[in-house]
Amino acid sequence: MDYRRRYVPGGCYFFTVVTFERRPFLTSDLARACLRAAWTEVRRHHPFQVLALCLLPDHLHCLWQLPEKDVDFSTRWKHIKGNFSRRYRAGGGNEGERSASRLRTREAAFWQRRFWEHLIRDESDYANHVNYIHYNPVKHGYAQWPGEWPWSSFHRFLAEEWYDREWGWTPPKMPPDFKTPPEP
Repeated sequence: MDYRRRYVPGGCYFFTVVTFERRPFLTSDLARACLRAAWTEVRRHHPFQVLALCLLPDHLHCLWQLPEKDVDFSTRWKHIKGNFSRRYRAGGGNEGERSASRLRTREAAFWQRRFWEHLIRDESDYANHVNYIHYNPVKHGYAQWPGEWPWSSFHRFLAEEWYDREWGWTPPKMPPDFKTPPEP
């Protein structure tokens, strides 16, 4: 597969990041604290705005807005994953079994090596991805309604009246050209 990332200065991006071997630990107290600390630390040196987020046990979805003239989301994810891994291991978190290549490169076994990214094209694409992010806990069977899932920006969007209280009891209507990310 010839996959090429699209780098647009100041772009708005959708991401899917998955744990190593889909291990379901991200919603634990320790993992959430480590992820929050890692994001805070990385944002000090490499700013970005988190527009929407949903944290699930084995993956996360989010929308970021990069600063004007900045395209480097890859470095941000590298530092977030590395910072998280060090904190999580130090806090007693267990990692998966490392392969020979991971041992050779001293790479932890908390995250899949890559991530899915999509450049947001316009307001409609933005809205579709926000809806996808917030409906994800229902899609995966963790909640019957997005408001039941505590680790999501859905609650902020609901408070800001982006959604009405009935949204999410049925799957959102997505346009035919909407490309869902590959299943993590």
